[in-house]
Amino acid sequence: MKPTTKRTRRTLFLAAGLLLAAALFYLLYLRPTPIKTNFFTTVDQEHTIIFEAVNEGMADVQLLDVLVNGGQRPVKAELGVSYSLHLVGGSNLEGNPDIAFVGLGDMPLHPDPSLEDKRAALGQSPRIPLNYGIRLLHDEPIREVELKYRYLGLTFKRDISMGRFFQE
Repeated sequence: MKPTTKRTRRTLFLAAGLLLAAALFYLLYLRPTPIKTNFFTTVDQEHTIIFEAVNEGMADVQLLDVLVNGGQRPVKAELGVSYSLHLVGGSNLEGNPDIAFVGLGDMPLHPDPSLEDKRAALGQSPRIPLNYGIRLLHDEPIREVELKYRYLGLTFKRDISMGRFFQE
């Protein structure tokens, strides 16, 4: 019976090693990007930009840092949180009682609920964040955005391509 036990143990170690290698390959090379950006708006001749941030993953995403135009820190970076079905975008957001701006890393981005869950969450107490947006202010027109975030305990970077929408 000993040869079977030794063989089974060896097979289990091999299977665990292959599973670990596959997980590392997925995380390091395929780079899961749960943050999706569906739209953005610009204000002040592209010195201020607001883009929607949607967490399509299965766990919370913690925003860590944002850089613009090839590694520069923006003058101001904020996370906009909407407690209604109104998206965080456009102008005149400051007076809206259902949208709050907080520091970039002050709260996590929860996974995006379905439309039915969003409708059910309206008016609940405590208020539940339904939509997120990131507002960046910079001295120069913003051409590139690099977002750094933590997902499932690992840190990732995401380049957000916006070049074709800007004036040359």
